[in-house]
Amino acid sequence: MHVLEVWSRRLLLPAVVTSLLVAPLAGGVAVAAEPDEPAAGSEEGEPPADDEGLTSAERLESAIRVLQRRPVLKELRFELALTGGVAASDQMYRHFSASATGRMHVSEWVSIGATYSHYFSEESALFRDVTGNYELFPERSEIQWYAGADVSVVPMDGKFVAFDDLIVYWDLYASIGGGVTVTSRSDTPKPTGMIGVGLRMFLAKWFTLTFELRDHIFVEDYNAGSELTNNVVGRFGISIFIPFDFDYSYPR
Repeated sequence: MHVLEVWSRRLLLPAVVTSLLVAPLAGGVAVAAEPDEPAAGSEEGEPPADDEGLTSAERLESAIRVLQRRPVLKELRFELALTGGVAASDQMYRHFSASATGRMHVSEWVSIGATYSHYFSEESALFRDVTGNYELFPERSEIQWYAGADVSVVPMDGKFVAFDDLIVYWDLYASIGGGVTVTSRSDTPKPTGMIGVGLRMFLAKWFTLTFELRDHIFVEDYNAGSELTNNVVGRFGISIFIPFDFDYSYPR
């Protein structure tokens, strides 16, 4: 009996040790083999929702930002503007102008241009009243033409919908430059500074309606002395862009 007890103890000890080592491994395999339970709040076959209640596809869609292409590109295109206008600063005369402006757009925001304006003048009702009723004869100063160059910068642009269907792209630009003005008082050109603002509305990729307000500043010589003159002109017309079309370039 003593011998059997000794051998039973010797066999029992390895069996206990083996069971202690095998049990965790067997349990781990069993747990790994169990199928994943669907996440709370999602149906079988659908991706689990995140903490905010969005699926992974919805999270991806919300992370995508779409940038629309600019409807019109002006860079490296030539603009020819044909406008008619009227001067509002001289009360003795009505000055009407016909102007042609050429601009080269070196970028989407900056252009360099040159302008020639020819003026047509007529006496105003005030001039006829002063000369007829009071027999006063003011010194004549009729603007004949202006020629100059300028630089324009576009600080603002956008688009709006017209007639519930037509999308119109527009830009607002400011101009500064200078040139010469000739009046009826002298054939000598007078140095002239120019500041102005303008608005373009694109009805097509190559065609716009153009509005401009310009102030031409020069010194006029009268018999009574020199006087600083502001020739403020409002102009309206069209612009044509050449080439008529353009191509978009995309990063590779």
